[in-house]
This record gives sequence, C-alpha cells and structure tokens, in this order.
Amino acid sequence: MNTLTSRFLALVCIVIFSVSHAWAKDTLVMGVHPYKPATELYKIFKPIADYLSQKTGKTVDLQIAQSYEDAAEKAGNGKFDLSYMGPTVYAKESKHLQLKPLVQIINNGKPSFHGVIIVKQGSGLKSLKQLKGKSFVFGEKNSTLTHVVPLYLLLNEGIHLRDLTKHAFVGSHDNVALNVKTGSFDAGGLMPDIAEKYKDQGIEIIAKSPELPEHVFVATKSMDAATFNRIQETLLTMDLATLKGIKPTLTGTQKVNDKDFDILRTIMQMVEKEMDRKD
Repeated sequence: MNTLTSRFLALVCIVIFSVSHAWAKDTLVMGVHPYKPATELYKIFKPIADYLSQKTGKTVDLQIAQSYEDAAEKAGNGKFDLSYMGPTVYAKESKHLQLKPLVQIINNGKPSFHGVIIVKQGSGLKSLKQLKGKSFVFGEKNSTLTHVVPLYLLLNEGIHLRDLTKHAFVGSHDNVALNVKTGSFDAGGLMPDIAEKYKDQGIEIIAKSPELPEHVFVATKSMDAATFNRIQETLLTMDLATLKGIKPTLTGTQKVNDKDFDILRTIMQMVEKEMDRKD
C-alpha cells in the first residue's frame, strides 16, 4: 500500500469517526431508575423525552435501567447522557461519577418529599416501636424511600436488622406494598402515592419520615456546555402538564443545591454502618 493510499484511508476513517461522533451528540439517551414498573415509567417519561427533543432540537431516547446500580453505572460511563435520579444515588455517587446536576423537582412548592411506613390493616401494629421482632420488606438497596429512610427510621427507634425476624429486598415500591398486603412481611417503606394506591386494598400508614431532598435530573460528565445549558433551561421552563406525569403534586423545577443532600448523606452513613454489621 503506497503512502497516498494510506493517507486517503486514514482520512476516510477520520471522517467516519467525526460523523458518528456528531450524530452521537445529536442523539441523547435519557435514563430512569426502575422505581416503578418499566411500562409505567415509560408512560411517565416518554412525554418528557419528547418535550426535550422538541425544545432542544436533539433526539432524546428513553431507556429504563435494569436496576438502581445499572442506572448509576450508565450515568457514570456516559451510556445515559442525562438521567432522572433518586436522591440517595445522587448523594452517594455525584462526586464519584462526576455527575453534572441539571435540575431538582419541586414538590408542593418545596424541593423535598417524605416516605411512609406501611403495615397490613388489622395487624394491630400502630407504631414503629412495635416492629421489633417483626418482619420488614425493603425495595432496592439504593432506594431512598424503600430502604435508606425506612431503615434509618427503625434505627432511630433502636431496632436493628438483627431485631427483625426476617427482612428482604424485593425491588420496586409496588412490590413492597404487595408483600405487606399479602402478609408476607409485617411492614415496609415506600413513597406516599404508592401507599395511597393500595390504601383500599388492605394496607395502612403508621409512620412518615422527615422531609428529604427531592429527585434530580443529572447529566453525564462528558456532556458539552452548550447541550447542558439547553437541556437545563428546557427543564427549568417545562410546562407543568408534562412535569406532573412524574407525580401530580409537582409544582416546578429548580437548580440543584448540592448541600441540601448533606442530611441524606448523614443518614446514609448510619444505614451503611448497620448494613456492614456482622452480628
């Protein structure tokens, strides 16, 4: 192969790489952690992805992660260009994965929300203190409201995992509710709207958590500044009808104040210490 041919082939490779790279920047993937069934999350977030496509001029494809860990990994390695992320994963991974926070959702006028503890109706359980010697069902290990916060509430009452007859992780908020509803476990923790969904099916709330920082949209560390700014501005000015698909109590979005998540980082340290116990 002569020198001229080699240079031509090298030029062709550069052009092909440049075209594919440019196309990658024009097509973005928005990821969502699986806190609800994938079919339900697709209905919620597809309109948001379409709205971003319309307003930014970039194609935004939607993908539901296989797990919370999968969602964090793909946000970190750039397979998800932007993500809707739970506060625990954000608080834990934001610095490590060099995530770029876009916006935080505002719930009932505040960038915060709370979780609840549920039991089966007629169980006789009325307080957290009564859960010592009972069974407890958690959702995902990296879930704020189905694991971190419920375990924190138990620990505040002096109830350790060793004090439960059994505990397990079952995935989504709906799975937590179903396990309590059927009597497989005495109690569990989840978000209020899922508790409300099963209220007429045999579950009741016995406790709620303190207010905690709400969910965030984040961008991968490799997103260019122009794209980041366009997406952030679009999310900050998104019409409420589209945003309320996430939850009907949402009233807007705001820029993220990372310090607001320090309270959750303190709670996580307490929970992680408990999970590391050997007794």
